[in-house]
Order: sequence, then C-alpha cells, then structure tokens
Amino acid sequence: MKKELLICFFTALVSITNAQQNKNDVLSWVDPFIGTGGHGHTFPGATTPFGMIQLSPDQNTKSGDWDWCSGYHYSSKTIMGFSHNHLSGTGWADLGDILVMPTVGQVKMTPGTEANPETGYRSTFSHDKETASPGYYSVMLDSYGIKAELTASPRVGFHKYTFPKSDESNIIIDPTNKIFGNIYHTLVSVEGNNKIKGYCYSNGWGGKRFAYFVMEFSKPFKSYGVYAEGKIKNNEKIALAKDAKAFVRFATEDNESIEVKVSLSPVSTENAQENFDTEAKNVDFAQAKETAQKTWRDLIGRFQVSGGTDSQRKIFYTGVYHTFIAPNLYMDANGDYVAAQENMNTKWFTNYSTYSYWDGFRATHPLLTIMDQKHTKEFANSLISRYTDRKDHMPIWELCGYDNFCMLGYHSVSVIWDAISKGVPGIDAEKAFAAMKDASLTDKMSSSDGGGGLNDYIKLGYSPSENGASVSATLEYAYDDWCILQLAEKLGKKDEAEVYRKRSMNFLNTFNKENNHFWPRQKDGKFLADFALNDWKKLQPHWVSGNIWAYDFFAPHQIDEMMNLYGGKKGFEEKLDKTFTENLNMQGEQHVDISGFIGSLGFGDEPGHHVPYLYNYAGSPYKTQKMVKYIRDNMYAAKPDGIVNNEDCGQMSAWYIFSSLGFYPVTPGKPVYAIGAPQFPKASLKLENGKTFTVIADKISDKNIYVQKMFLNGKEYKSWELNHSDIMNGGELRFVMGSKPVK
Repeated sequence: MKKELLICFFTALVSITNAQQNKNDVLSWVDPFIGTGGHGHTFPGATTPFGMIQLSPDQNTKSGDWDWCSGYHYSSKTIMGFSHNHLSGTGWADLGDILVMPTVGQVKMTPGTEANPETGYRSTFSHDKETASPGYYSVMLDSYGIKAELTASPRVGFHKYTFPKSDESNIIIDPTNKIFGNIYHTLVSVEGNNKIKGYCYSNGWGGKRFAYFVMEFSKPFKSYGVYAEGKIKNNEKIALAKDAKAFVRFATEDNESIEVKVSLSPVSTENAQENFDTEAKNVDFAQAKETAQKTWRDLIGRFQVSGGTDSQRKIFYTGVYHTFIAPNLYMDANGDYVAAQENMNTKWFTNYSTYSYWDGFRATHPLLTIMDQKHTKEFANSLISRYTDRKDHMPIWELCGYDNFCMLGYHSVSVIWDAISKGVPGIDAEKAFAAMKDASLTDKMSSSDGGGGLNDYIKLGYSPSENGASVSATLEYAYDDWCILQLAEKLGKKDEAEVYRKRSMNFLNTFNKENNHFWPRQKDGKFLADFALNDWKKLQPHWVSGNIWAYDFFAPHQIDEMMNLYGGKKGFEEKLDKTFTENLNMQGEQHVDISGFIGSLGFGDEPGHHVPYLYNYAGSPYKTQKMVKYIRDNMYAAKPDGIVNNEDCGQMSAWYIFSSLGFYPVTPGKPVYAIGAPQFPKASLKLENGKTFTVIADKISDKNIYVQKMFLNGKEYKSWELNHSDIMNGGELRFVMGSKPVK
C-alpha cells in the first residue's frame, strides 16, 4: 500500500511539474484555433514569422464558402488535404497552392464532398485529435488511421505522415487545389523514385501567377502514376492538363512515418529546387519543427505579461502570433521575385507581399515599428520598389506581388511615413516621397467597393457621390495626403508641402453642417438630400465597411478640426456618447463586415478602431478607459469564434495588444500614442535595441479600471499621449488604477 501511495505521489508530482513547465513556455499560451470559427478566417496550420509557407489543412475552397477564406473553418468535419500557403483572417481569398493528402486503399484523385467524403480522398477528423501551436500542426485522419503532422521553414513545408500497416499507403499530389481561384493548367513530373516537381498556373485575387514546386519523400515509393483529363494513368511520369495531378504508393509497417518536403517558388522550378537546397537539404521534420518553434518562442517571448486571467493571456499571446504572420516573404533564395506579374531580381531589399494595409496601417504596422523595425524597413522598401524598380504604382492591397485594388485609399504612404516618422533606419526618404506622390496621383478603381474617384477628388476637393464609397474615399485620401505632407516638410519640399497641406484638409469639403455628418456630395457641389440612416441599401453605396458611424470620426490627422465640426469638445463628446449608446434599428441586408456593435459603432471592422480613444481629446479619458475594457472583454474570447470579425492580417490582434498595454496609435504617422488603460499588472516589451519598456498597473482589478495617476520613469506623467521615443528608450510607465473615474 505504501509503495502504491509513493508511486501515485511521484506520478502526481511529475504531472504538476510538466504542467508548470508547459505554462512557462510562452508557446503554450498561443492557440492558433482562435479565429478559425465565426467570421475570424484564420488558419491553424504551421508557418514561420512573415514566411512564404503557411502549411495548413483545407476543407472547402469554393468562392461561395466565404467563411473558408483561409481554407479552414472550425465547423467542418472533414479535411481534403494540406496546402502550402494561406491568408490569415482576410475577407477574401486565393492561394491553397499544391495540396498533399495521404490515404490508404484505393487511389482516388478527386476530393469528394463534405457530405460524402468517401467519394474522394477527403477524410473525416475530430478536433479531439487535432492540435496546433506556433510552427506545428497535427491531426488524425480518421478515415485512414493516418496521423498527419506539419511544420515549416520560410520557403519549405515539412510533412510527416504516420501510416498503419498497408500495401496501399498513398500520397496524393493535387496542384489544382485553389481557394476561390481559377486554374489554367497544371504540370506534374515524377523524378526517380522519391521526387516530384511541377507547377500550377492560375488566376485569382493574387492575379495570374505560377506556383512552382519541388517535392521529396523520405522513402522511395514503390509505384506511381498521374491523373489528367479525368483519368488515372498508372506508371506514367508526366502530365500537363487543366487537372494534372500525381500520386505515389508505398508499403508501410504499422506506425511507419514518411516525411515529405515541399519547396515553392513564384519564378521557376529551378528556383524551387534552390529554395529546397537552401532550407531543407539534410533537414528532417524534427529539426525543422524545433527551428520553427524556437523562432516563434524567441519572438513571442519578447512580449512578457503577468497576471490577468488565463483567457486574457491566451488572447494576448495568440494576438502576438497572428500579428507576425503577414506580410509574407515573396522572394526566392537567389533574390528573384514577382511584382505586378513580372519577374524581378534585387539585392537591395528582401521582397514581401500580402499587404492588407487598409486594415494594418492602423495598428499592425505601428506595432511593428516598436517591435520589429528590421522587417518594417523591408516592408517599406518592398512597397517603394514597386515604383522605383518595377516602374509601376504602389498597391492598394497586394497579394503575390499583384494589386487586387481591394478597399480604398493609398495607405502604403501611411505605412512608409509611420516608419520614417519613428526613425526606422534604412528607408530612402527621397525614393519614398517619389513613390508616395505617384500613389496620390494614380486613380484606381476599388475592386470591392467601386468608385475610386481620385481624379475627381484632386479636381473638386472631394470624391463626388457619383463614385462608389465617396465619403470613405474622401476621408481616407485626406489622411493619406497628410502623411505625404509630413514627408514633404521633412525634405524641405515647400511647393509640394503646400499642395498636400490643402489636400489633407479636404475632409472638410464633405462635412454637411445641416445633418452633422460627413455626407455624400454630388459633382455639382450639392449634398445629397437627407435619407434615413436605418436602411443599409441607402448607406452602402457611399461608405465602405465601417460605415457612417465610424467614418464620422475619421480625420485622425486633424482631431481638433474634427472636434470643431461637432461644436468643440463638449459637442464631440456628446456625439461619441450617442454613437456608443444609440442602438440601430436597421432594415435590409447588412454588410457582412459590419459587426461587433457597440451602440451604432461596428467595432468588427477597422475604420472605427481608433474611436474609443477619441474621448481623450474631448477631455474625458475615463470614458476611453471604460470603453477599451468593455471591448477587450466583449469582442475577444479564447475560443475558435473569439474574434468578432475577420482578423485581417493582424489588425484585430494588434488592437488588443496595444489596448492591453495601455496605449494606442490613433494617428499613424505621429510618433505618439493615446493613453488608454492597461489590462495586466505587468507587461514588458523587449526591444531590438536591447532595451526593455515595462508597463506596471498598480491596484488593477475588475473594479479598478480607471487611471488615477501615471508615472514615467518615476516622475509623475500628466499627458494623455505617450511619445514613441519614451518607449524606444526603455524604462517604465506606471499606472495607478482605481474604481472611480478621474474627471
């Protein structure tokens, strides 16, 4: 009996020790399944920070399945395979290149359906046998008894499949897989007894593009074949068709693992091979996993928070993970890349794409100017190069080097100026200004919301209502023009500065004093007649996703002028109060991206993300503090549907990170942050320069949510703005919290 008790004691001790060690690993606080449910549109698979590869399961890839923009949704019960690149949290999709699927039994070359997976190579699965953490994903494919494991390096996907005993263990290679895209043709070529190469040529949100691949197996296959024009062709090595695929077959012992390594290139098969040799030669799955997870552990570990609930810490650290997924590397190891559908080569910067900066200019990129200036420089130089090297224009929304014209504005100028304004080194200001000026003179039709109207904006001082989303466009253009103004002044370009000074005030030209809104204005100068604001059909032609209640507050570069429009601080505060408390009674079909309502404001889309912080400027910062806590508690959760809308390449997460630290970039391009209220008793940022900035929240609790006093490096701090330099110099910002508002 004593012996049994002793064994139980040591077993319990080991269990407690392991649990404690797990909690001490920062990766244990990251849950990649957050955002895979609801409308979050994230993926759970394996990637590296800003990598080219996002190796993740696909379930549905048809354009009608909007909640499968990442290829995966938590509600699905089947998996059709694992492809090598995915978008994180976007509202539209492409990619899903080069799908691989292990099976057992009869070779099937089409995926089948969710309802009838047995008609193809698709498999059922259970979330109980599915795990994910940064750099690693695994799942049991129940239809075949195969355990699938995934990891990645920047340009290579690593697969490990553990099979049952069988003489019919197969791996299907399907280059025709595409998320919402269209296939022109694919090529597969079997090389020897352990290698396949080929490509897919497609058209989609990322434009017309090639995805070349090289694939190697850890074990020679005993047989192989291809598939083309709807037919399986055993023992044939090459297929070129709209539906060309391949398969290989093995004899496996029980629990035998076969590893597969797949490298991609947008330029050529030769480059895919070079990428393979650079990152995967003599590297097995375990080594790749260890490297990927160490990279994530080192990066995420630079954010240190203590206290708070387990859910709050999980949301925070998962947010850090999501913030560092995109933009994505889009360049081969030899410097080749694709921009605007042309092959390029460079040595002066590392090329990145996937620029969702209509969303990310607000908080994602400002966060990176604090925590990752190295990549911030590369992102800025990649954007600038579209003008200087490619002789094109900086994009609105770039995927795979292609501008898909999604959304409005030319917010590349915000990303670049924000970096320059904060002293990020390695960005040529003259080249930046030339590219920014060109972007402000190039009218582009928005693929998602019509209009554009930049030529009219330049001529009239506003985008007229005859153009789509004219109010949103005018307000966004004016802010972007302010960014160009700042760089013009920095460079001493007086004439250009005067031009952009006037343009930056164009938001005034769309303000209707009669109804107290930024309002659609016709080409003849007259405002549209008032119409009821409870009808989505009447609103949607004139505003983009955030709609009127967010855009009524979108002049972040001229907050004082904006407040004057509403009658000064008192009137401005009253308008904020009304917006946050007056519930909507809407008619008609709601725009899918307007969600997470707080009164009239839809927090779920980005144009309103800065609005809670505007109370600071009205003289009531305690209302900002209360609202920020409300949003943290009600718009985020540590579960698959825990993001209130599309995560949008890190923007939803970056809002949470900033708002947990206690400050937020209301005006990207101004090296200051509006003070909010911290969430954790202690949070530290380990900066690239070796310094540490720490935020302390004394007496914080669920009741003590209001800032009573602040101290910066021991001295009382009475400003409601924090300087960027104060963060980068390291030090301590101490909040004293209490239960009563300080008015």
